[in-house]
Amino acid sequence: MIAQLNSHSEHTSVSCNTVSTLHKQIEIVDTPADRFCTEIVANALKIASTGQRVLIVQLLKGGIRQGHDRIINLAQNLDWVRCNLIRNISIADLNDLELHNFEQLWKHVRGATRSSEYSLVILDDLSLAIELGLISIEAATTFLTKLPEDLKIILTGTNPHPAILELAS
Repeated sequence: MIAQLNSHSEHTSVSCNTVSTLHKQIEIVDTPADRFCTEIVANALKIASTGQRVLIVQLLKGGIRQGHDRIINLAQNLDWVRCNLIRNISIADLNDLELHNFEQLWKHVRGATRSSEYSLVILDDLSLAIELGLISIEAATTFLTKLPEDLKIILTGTNPHPAILELAS
């Protein structure tokens, strides 16, 4: 059900090599902190160029005038969305408005993955969102086990949550 990708230390180049491909393809990429694997973005562009829709979601990265209702179209068929925050989230100290904006983004992600709009969803920092208590592990594992069969999802970020790794075994 889940394929785990190689882990990389902070001092090596970030490379993404799939260990295995399974029926419901979910890949886990353990990347160095504050790095987004350029190989994944390049692959997303390549997939989008074939006419398939791709969504990149950075759960804990903020951006002024961004959010679930202001998706950035980077290229034809490639959408990118960040949380509507003026900062990045690194600790669970969100005020009510920030928490609301995060919850709206998470709701959007769940809806986008249930629809047949996208062929690939790249979801950054799910494990850190769990660690910070912004998403429960139960909600995350339910989300991952109920994905449509034709959707590929790539989970990126540092230190994948043990419960998500357990789903791979």
